[in-house]
Amino acid sequence: AVVSTQSTGVLYQSVLATKEKQFGLWHPEIATTLSNIAMVHMALGEYEEAKDALQRTRKIRGRVYGKNHPLVASTMANLASVSYTMGDLKDAMKLNEEALEIQQACYSDAHPLIAVTIKNMAMIENSQGDYDKAKSLYERVLKMEEVIYGELHPAIASTLNNLADCVLEQGETAKAAVLFQRAMETNEIVFGRDHPDVARNLNNLGRAFKEMGDYDGAKSKLTSALQMKQKRYGDAHINLVPTLMNLGDLFNLTKQPNKAREVLSRALKITEKKIGMKHPDAAKILRLLGNSFYLMGDLSTSEKLLNKSLDILEQVYETDHPYVLATRADLGSCTRPGAAPRIF
Repeated sequence: AVVSTQSTGVLYQSVLATKEKQFGLWHPEIATTLSNIAMVHMALGEYEEAKDALQRTRKIRGRVYGKNHPLVASTMANLASVSYTMGDLKDAMKLNEEALEIQQACYSDAHPLIAVTIKNMAMIENSQGDYDKAKSLYERVLKMEEVIYGELHPAIASTLNNLADCVLEQGETAKAAVLFQRAMETNEIVFGRDHPDVARNLNNLGRAFKEMGDYDGAKSKLTSALQMKQKRYGDAHINLVPTLMNLGDLFNLTKQPNKAREVLSRALKITEKKIGMKHPDAAKILRLLGNSFYLMGDLSTSEKLLNKSLDILEQVYETDHPYVLATRADLGSCTRPGAAPRIF
């Protein structure tokens, strides 16, 4: 699948060169091709390249159609997705808010694109730790999508998955598991069992089982999710990282720090290469690694890793964000041997 995506990217680059000769640099066809190239870069985890292509797309469409055109809004929404993935939550929220303003002026309230933009805003609120606001937005989107699509649609599965993630962060593990399961069953019906969205659902179900203390069930789900992702993306894709993190957390919880260190080191290597060490996921991995070293009795290394994690988190989140507070608590544990850190 990765080779096929790379081949598609090469083809689009060839098409772009041909169209630039035919139409010049400011034609709608150039914008469309650039947008397609950006989607290929995103699929390959090449986010800086995707951002560059989308920024050029936005300039062309703004010049051709005007700044308040729906295609400009769609480009801004795609840029917001790239910013979110790269960890720039403020820029992602700003772009989504601007896109939503244009979309609401162009479409009816129950429009699929409006639902997508609000869903993306909910994801940002969730990442920032404002779970009540995120939950409210997800529930709003779910009602919209049920009107638009009915009950059996991948968009609804996506919203159920995100809502489940939100309630899981609020500690409602059983409710989260039910929502994750419903999302997975929908995706299996729509796409089949080998689809990447099903792998994502399995990963999240594994996370819910982990939080409920069902470690055997969690390991089974997470292992299956990792195998599916590796088959589709290869061994070094950014989409593997959430599952590797969950497995690392699980190994820490089950007092297997050496296994945790192995999968978390792999996750950190992928993250550093694909999105850099300023991303919040890098901080989360460093924190989990710090906890692994704590469990091995190496408090000095644990403290260094936790400090690195905290430095990153404080650049991304407010000082009262749950991840910031939890990492500070873990640092306190390093100075008090025997006070085990709490894994998030």
